[in-house]
Amino acid sequence: MTIIQFLNNLIFFRVETEYPKILIFGQPFNDFSGGGITLTNLFKGWPKEKIAVTYLGHGLISVTTDVCDTYYQLGEKEHKWKFPFSLIQKKFQSGLKTFEKKAETSTGLSKKGLRYFIVNKLFYPTLEWFGLFHCVSRIELSDDFKRWLSEYKPGLLYVQVATRETLLFATDLLDYLKVPSAIHNMDDWPSTISSKGLFRNYWKRKIDGEFKKLLSKMDLFLSISEAMSTEYRKRYEKEFRPFHNPIDTKKYKGLRKREFAVDNMLKILYLGRIGMANKESLTLFAQAVSKWNRKNPRVCLDIFTPDLESPDSKRIRNLNNVRMSLPVKHEEVPALLADSDLLLLPLDFSKVGLSYAQYSIPTKASEYMMSGTPILVFAPSNTAIVKFCNTHNCAFCLTIADVNEIYRVVDFIIENEEMRESLTQNSTEIASIFFEATVVREKFQKLLSGLVNK
Repeated sequence: MTIIQFLNNLIFFRVETEYPKILIFGQPFNDFSGGGITLTNLFKGWPKEKIAVTYLGHGLISVTTDVCDTYYQLGEKEHKWKFPFSLIQKKFQSGLKTFEKKAETSTGLSKKGLRYFIVNKLFYPTLEWFGLFHCVSRIELSDDFKRWLSEYKPGLLYVQVATRETLLFATDLLDYLKVPSAIHNMDDWPSTISSKGLFRNYWKRKIDGEFKKLLSKMDLFLSISEAMSTEYRKRYEKEFRPFHNPIDTKKYKGLRKREFAVDNMLKILYLGRIGMANKESLTLFAQAVSKWNRKNPRVCLDIFTPDLESPDSKRIRNLNNVRMSLPVKHEEVPALLADSDLLLLPLDFSKVGLSYAQYSIPTKASEYMMSGTPILVFAPSNTAIVKFCNTHNCAFCLTIADVNEIYRVVDFIIENEEMRESLTQNSTEIASIFFEATVVREKFQKLLSGLVNK
């Protein structure tokens, strides 16, 4: 296809395609989480009056309203907990949620006091261990919610699910609406949803069956990477199409490095969440950096994360040569990435961490690649991100979780300026091919609209 033909196709799509009213369940729009950022970049340009989100109250925090400003909060009328667990659960009001301009922060941070500790560190783990976590609560279609659905009249349903209660609700919602639907998996949660507790095997089998039932009702299947699509094709016998976080490459023009020399300081940057998929690898890397004893160049690890107060962050934020800060605004990310010498992308080597992220490509990967700064992927060799970077020769890959290996690879990166420049040039070219927002977004929205406008 020529460039002229491609542009003509885009123009035809914009003029002829009618966007259906879409209801999104399972992920709100935001600018601090991988799912929220990806959702924003994929749905940008969809008519605002034809897009709405419904989700649980605890997830509608620091949402953004530039792409969508209609949010129905599934509160106490829909989210039901069994007694006596209902006594300690925070109650949210059901109904449309209103947002004052700039009333909420974009960091995703909230105050975490004694109640947060009791619920998340004691209550939920106990329920999981005794096999109760997957059956003590349920989301129901309340009369109020049904009335709102009748008024909004969605013609299309897009869902992301990651728990049993959201899975079951998505099934009920689809049965009630009877409209075309799409499901988008951001990570391999089915492999880790029941990995602990006395009844983990029972729940894994049961939830797997329920997930397959949901898939049997869906019309379009989306994943986050080619590796996930390949695995899910084998596992579920469904044709999943990969859609990763797209980026506006124009934001990075003029920021690319002209000089790749490292003088007195190698500035390493990690940007994002600290959690189940990466906390062990990030901690190990930070510990290695803290013991760096060379004076020329010195090494500094800068971490920008919304999880500043988490236990995992507290273990590393006071280490030598490590600086930790809250996230910058999303529009400031390109300049921050370009100002560093090396971008760190860690994933855990543990069984649980690998199961969760093996087929995922982190949201930040496309932004890293377009920044013009060399990338160090610190992850197992069989992860999707390592395979992608090795295939396209666009990043340094460290696939052994060992402090001495970290020193060896960092030394190699410092000493090979030409290779840093070569890999960076490859990464920007690959990002322009695979992740350019105008191309990916048009393809994504055309697929969704095509479910209705056949």
